[in-house]
Amino acid sequence: MKCANCGGTLRYDVAGYALACDFCGQVKRLHRPEEGIVVGGMDFNAAIAAAGSKWGAARKLLNCKSCGAQLLCDMDQMSGMCPFCGSAVVLSAEEANCGLAPNAIIPFKIPKGPIEKRFYRWNKFAFWSPEKFRRGKLLENLTPVYVPYWTFDTDTVTTYTGRFGHTVGSGDSARTNWKQSTGIVEKHFSNRTVCASRKFFSDTLLNSVTGFKTSELIPYEPEMLSGMSAEVATIGIDEAWNYVRLTDLKKDILKACESHEGADCSSNVQYSTEFYNTNFKYVLAPVWLSGCKYGGKIYNVAASGTNGSAHCHRPLSIAKLITFLVLLTAYIVAANLLHMQFVFTNLGIAALVVAFVIYLISFFVTLSAQTRDEGNDYSKLQNDQ
Repeated sequence: MKCANCGGTLRYDVAGYALACDFCGQVKRLHRPEEGIVVGGMDFNAAIAAAGSKWGAARKLLNCKSCGAQLLCDMDQMSGMCPFCGSAVVLSAEEANCGLAPNAIIPFKIPKGPIEKRFYRWNKFAFWSPEKFRRGKLLENLTPVYVPYWTFDTDTVTTYTGRFGHTVGSGDSARTNWKQSTGIVEKHFSNRTVCASRKFFSDTLLNSVTGFKTSELIPYEPEMLSGMSAEVATIGIDEAWNYVRLTDLKKDILKACESHEGADCSSNVQYSTEFYNTNFKYVLAPVWLSGCKYGGKIYNVAASGTNGSAHCHRPLSIAKLITFLVLLTAYIVAANLLHMQFVFTNLGIAALVVAFVIYLISFFVTLSAQTRDEGNDYSKLQNDQ
């Protein structure tokens, strides 16, 4: 996006909730989550029929041939690194058909620096990883990416029949009183969330860091994607809605039937549910992605762009594992040869206890340092804003 003042390129400033011009210093403030701006849902059927591509800016589509990721990027970006697998990619020159545009977004709160700092600090505790991986500076191309989500609100009317039980008493005297009952229950469900990225949906590492609160949503503004990538929704709204109504809501609807009957358990329940006033939001959630190259492989790193929660894959050191097994075998053999199993066992237990205590001390010292640094980083961000 171009600066209205000088024509330079505007970039989204994660720390300041603003658009900043690299050339003239012009700053445009954006909505903050705590301002309480209401982001309304769209009517489900009407929105599908009127699906447009009002993303507000021309974008190109990145197709990674290695992992299949699809990302929308700025038109002026011609090449780069896939944040999912670390492969080098070249973008097509054509403008992409972006499809249905999002109507809500969660801005990045945590800059790149604190994420890198946390990774290297906690990586030191990966005892079973190779030393070069634990202590090396292997984190490359930490990239901010917006991940697509569908959220649904709906009213339900459920007719049901089955056996419902109410437990009385406790312990050995507890018993369950059962009754056969038929009824109708109405229930509103809000903010049922489905990841719209097929890659995130099926990957526990990636999906574990992208949870969000609906209170963090602000209205989508095209400027917030300036200089960043957004993954295309590869799970369509129909598929996501079918998942919600056929899988995600099953337990909750059954609980609603039990609650309506004043029961705490049930069996052989059959029900039919009709959905009304269904609305959805198309949300972009922030995540930092990278890959560590080691031994010819890529080990993924993912971190939330809002709360900093992070997970990563790490290699296992075969040399350390073999060394441990050899030393353990030698220790047991020596104890048997010297007929001092009791003494050796006590020494081994004592050594393990001492090692565990040292590990705990190091862990809590590191945790305390990280908590202190995160507090300082948060205070700095607040002061800058």
